[in-house]
Amino acid sequence: MRASRINIFFYSSLVGIYILLAGLVLSLAGCGGSNLKNPVSEEVTTEEGSEATDDVVVSNAEVPEQVTDLDVKITVTKKTVQPGEDVELTALLKGVRGTSVTLNWLNITQFGELSASSENPVTWTAPQTLNGENVRVEVIQLVVTVISEVVSVGSSGIETDTQIFTDTKNVLLTVRN
Repeated sequence: MRASRINIFFYSSLVGIYILLAGLVLSLAGCGGSNLKNPVSEEVTTEEGSEATDDVVVSNAEVPEQVTDLDVKITVTKKTVQPGEDVELTALLKGVRGTSVTLNWLNITQFGELSASSENPVTWTAPQTLNGENVRVEVIQLVVTVISEVVSVGSSGIETDTQIFTDTKNVLLTVRN
C-alpha cells in the first residue's frame, strides 16, 4: 500500500512538472505585443483631376492614445453634373491607426442613386430628370467610424484600451439641366 502511494505521488509530481514546462514554453513563445494591422495605409494618394470638397482637416493621428479627431477628406470627380451623369466619391483617410475602419455613405436627399453604402470609392448617379426644376442640390454624407484597440504588457499585467472615433462629412452636388 505504501509503494502505491509513493508511485501516485511520483507520477502526479511528474505530470505537474510537465505542465509547468509546457506553460513556460508556451509563455516564452507567445510573449510579445499585439499584432493588429491597420486596414488603412498612412500614405494617402489623390487621383489626378479630382476636386476636393470644402471639408477641413482638423488633426493628424500619430498615436492612438492621442487622437482627438479623424483626418478625413472626400474627393469628387465633379461637383456639378447633368441629369443621368455619374460622380465618383472617394474617402481619403490619413494617419489612421485602427483595428476597424467603417465607411457609411448616405444619400440624404434620396435623389439619384449610390452604387454602394460601405465601399470606397462609390459612384453617385444623378437622376434622369429634374421634375421641372432647373437646378437641384443633392447631399451625400459620409460617416467614418474608427475603432482603435491598444494592447500593452506592463509590470501590472496586460492592459487594453479601446477608443472609438467618428466623423461625418457632407458633400454637396449640383444637378443642372
